[in-house]
This record gives sequence, structure tokens and C-alpha cells, in this order.
Amino acid sequence: MITIPDPPSPANGQAEGERRRDAALAILSATRPAIIRRLQRAAVEIALDTGTVISDDVRAVVPIPPGIHPTVTGAAINGLAMLGILRGGDHIRSRRPVAHARHVRVWLLTNEAAALKWLAANPASAETAEEGHRD
Repeated sequence: MITIPDPPSPANGQAEGERRRDAALAILSATRPAIIRRLQRAAVEIALDTGTVISDDVRAVVPIPPGIHPTVTGAAINGLAMLGILRGGDHIRSRRPVAHARHVRVWLLTNEAAALKWLAANPASAETAEEGHRD
């Protein structure tokens, strides 16, 4: 008799997805620090200005270089959530035509002081120095 195993539980699948997401962010942060910093700076600045940010907002001001997968935007924003600067909120439909109106998360500014401290510690001038080396 052949037995078919039960599929993994959604909780285990979610945990594995989160592990993979965090590993991808760590790799991107190590190998592409300039683009991660540009994306994160844009997200923080937008959130400080409006109280919220979505990936569409960030993509409007930071072009993704060729050869880098555009999901880097979500990884960069999620990195800010891991620092306690943003937290995930509801989902809305993307306004970018290429995104086919898929749902994107609305990120809420949760700690203005931490956001300002992060901006001071991660100046835009550092991006220029890193660009020639890694991106």
C-alpha cells in the first residue's frame, strides 16, 4: 500500500517562508548594501513624511538596477520592520501597472525617533562610496 504524507502545515510553511525571507535579506544586505540603503532611506523618509509607505512609493523614487530582482524592495522594507521602525498594516492594490494590481502591504511608521536615528546613522553619502564596490 502506498501512503501519501500529509502536506506541511501552514504554520510550518509560514515559518520556512519567513526563514527564507530573512536569509535573502541578509545576503542582499551583505552583497548589495548600496541599493538596500537607498531603498530603506526612501522608505523611512516617506514614512516620516506621510506616516505610511508602500513598495510603490519607494519604487517611484529608487530605480532597481539591472540584474537585481525587484523583490529587493520588500526585503529592504521588511528589514526596517525588523528594526522596529515600521510595522505591517493592511494590504492595498498596487498602483504600478507592471504589478497587475496585486496586493501590497501598507507599512506604518511605529517609531519616529528610531527612524530619525537610523537616517542619521545611514547617510546617503555612504551609498556613493559603496556603489562602485558592490552594486
